[in-house]
Amino acid sequence: AQLQSLCIISDYEFETSRPLTTTRPSTTAAVPEVISPEGSISSFPGEEFDLAGKKRFVAPYVTYLSKDPSAPCSLTDALDHFQVDSLDEIIPNDMRKSDLPPQHPPRNITVVAMEGCHSFVIVDWDKATPGDVVTGYLVYSASYEDFIRNKWSTQASSVTHLPIENLKPNTRYYFKVQAKNPHGYGPISPSVSFVTESDNPLLVVRPPGGEPIWIPFAFKHDPSYTDCHGRQYVKRTWYRKFVGVVLCNSLRYKIYLSDNLKDTFYNIGDSWGRGEDHCQFVDSHLDGRTGPQSYVEALPTIQGYFRQYRQEPVSFGNIGFGTPYYYVGWYECGVSIPGKW
Repeated sequence: AQLQSLCIISDYEFETSRPLTTTRPSTTAAVPEVISPEGSISSFPGEEFDLAGKKRFVAPYVTYLSKDPSAPCSLTDALDHFQVDSLDEIIPNDMRKSDLPPQHPPRNITVVAMEGCHSFVIVDWDKATPGDVVTGYLVYSASYEDFIRNKWSTQASSVTHLPIENLKPNTRYYFKVQAKNPHGYGPISPSVSFVTESDNPLLVVRPPGGEPIWIPFAFKHDPSYTDCHGRQYVKRTWYRKFVGVVLCNSLRYKIYLSDNLKDTFYNIGDSWGRGEDHCQFVDSHLDGRTGPQSYVEALPTIQGYFRQYRQEPVSFGNIGFGTPYYYVGWYECGVSIPGKW
């Protein structure tokens, strides 16, 4: 009966009439279970101050991942650090006969942040207490303004970690976790807080008209050469084109262009590199990361836009095999989409 006092107000938000209590977390630092990372993982950031000169948040339950300062933020890379266990493998057969909801709150809540990346954290916690049968988790998050109003967003997870995306810079957030099974919901863990670092002042170029506004819109496109199949967003650009993105996550996406919102959106080819400068279309100064790596001879010949260098107007025609124009399946530009809060 843990959720009897909850009132669902949307798919991702709820309010509760219970008074909110915040229990001080354990002072024992919990380092998440990781797979041989390329970058380092530590209880302290490698650099004490962020790019804007603000001191990075440190607490016993916070862990930092390092990255190359010149590389774009990558949620995909951050998630590669985590060991993924199937809940089916974790639950002993003789315990599946239990008819009780989980009896214990999730333990050792850890906030994993990547240095230089304010827009996401990964909330991590320990496997279920022996004796508890757990088939999933709910992760609750709230900004400080929502926390004092006892208004939380919630996301489900089938593993013992979950990324929380599209966070504002220089903002305090609170997180807590609850286990569940077919018989009900367990106790909610104590909440932990984290303050995101500053936005990178050198990353985003503001086009004429100010902040770009991404609009959810299911546009027509050829989905055959993309690694991303999530939500779709569009925005109008100052160079009289519509940019469409299909998300893998908020920091990895496929970029398309179109002359008209109702027409087909096309891939973009590059004759000078591998599309790194196409990050301009999402207002990023970075020459981003792209993938998967291939050869233009291995790419099907398709119609699309193309150009050679940043700022050059695009043309339309064939790209891929038989042309000098290489196209890619995803981009990472350091800009989270939708990035307007």
